[in-house]
Amino acid sequence: MPAVAPAAPESFSRRTARAAERAKGRGRPVRERLVATLSPAVATAAAALPSRKAARVAGPRRVSASQPAHPPSRTRRWSSKTVVVLALAAFFGTAALPAYATTGEGSAVGAARTALAVQTLAGGDTAAQLVSRDTLGISEAPQTLTSTTNSTVSPSVQALAIQLMGAVASGRLVGSTPNHLPEIANLAAGKAVPGCGVDYRVLQAISIALDHFAQAGVSDINRRCTGQIEGAGTESAHYTDGGGHALDFYLLNGSPLTGGDAKSIQLIKILDPLVPSGTGLGQIECRPSIRLGAFQPFSDSCDHLHIDFLKAQGATLRYG
Repeated sequence: MPAVAPAAPESFSRRTARAAERAKGRGRPVRERLVATLSPAVATAAAALPSRKAARVAGPRRVSASQPAHPPSRTRRWSSKTVVVLALAAFFGTAALPAYATTGEGSAVGAARTALAVQTLAGGDTAAQLVSRDTLGISEAPQTLTSTTNSTVSPSVQALAIQLMGAVASGRLVGSTPNHLPEIANLAAGKAVPGCGVDYRVLQAISIALDHFAQAGVSDINRRCTGQIEGAGTESAHYTDGGGHALDFYLLNGSPLTGGDAKSIQLIKILDPLVPSGTGLGQIECRPSIRLGAFQPFSDSCDHLHIDFLKAQGATLRYG
C-alpha cells in the first residue's frame, strides 16, 4: 500500500503565492506612440515661430569696421561722381574770373615764392592746362616756347603773359615809347600776331625781375612789331629770326639803368645762375668787371640793360 505524502504547510502556500505575484510584476508595460495631426494653418504658424524668435534675439544688424555699410562698387561709383562734379565746379568757377587777375602783385617781392597757377581755359577741343612757374612742369617742345614765328600761342607762353599783364594792370610793369607791352597782351589773349612774337625766356626774365623789384620798365622786345631798326639793325636779337628774342630794361624801382649801376648789377647777379649758357648780356664797358657764369657780355650803349637769348643753349630759365 503506497505511502501518503504529508500535506504542505500553510506558510509554504503563501510564499508560493507571493513569488508568483512578484514574477508576474516583472513584465514591462507596453508604451504606445500617439501621433497628433495638425491642421495646415496651425502648422504654418508653428513653423514661423523659430525664425521670429531668432530675429528678436539677433536684434539690429551691426556693421563691423572691416565691412563697409555700402558695397565697394557703390562707394566707388559715388566717389567718381563726386570728383566729376567738383572738377566741373572748379572749371566754371575759374572761367568766371577776370582775364588778368593777380595775387600779391602789389608787394615789393611780388610773386617770387608763389606758383604762377594761372589756368588757361581755351575753347573748342583745346584742353585746359595748369602751368606752375616754380616747378616748371613744361612738357612742350622747345620750339613752341622759343620760336616767335609760331601760328599759335603756347599754353605756357600764354599763362606767363597773363601773369605779366596782371603786373601791367597794377603799375608794376611799365613800357616806354614805342610801347612793347601790347606784344605781351597779344600773347595773354592767345593771339599769335605775325612779327610780334616774344621768346618765352624773355617773359621769364621779366617775371624774375618783378620777383625782386617793386617795379620794372621795359623799353624794347620785338622791334619787328614796332618797325624799329636801330643798334645792330636787322641782325639784332630784337629783330632777327622773327624778333622778340631780347629785352631791354630801362627802369628798376623808378631808377633809370645804365647797365653798370647798382640795380643793374643786382639784376645781373640774380639772373646769371638762372639763364641758359650763352645768354647775351650788354653793357660790358659800362660796369666794373664782374664774375659771370652763363652770361656772355658784349658792348652796348650805357642807357639800359640788354639781355638776349638768340644763342642761349636752353629753352627755359631755371627757377630755384
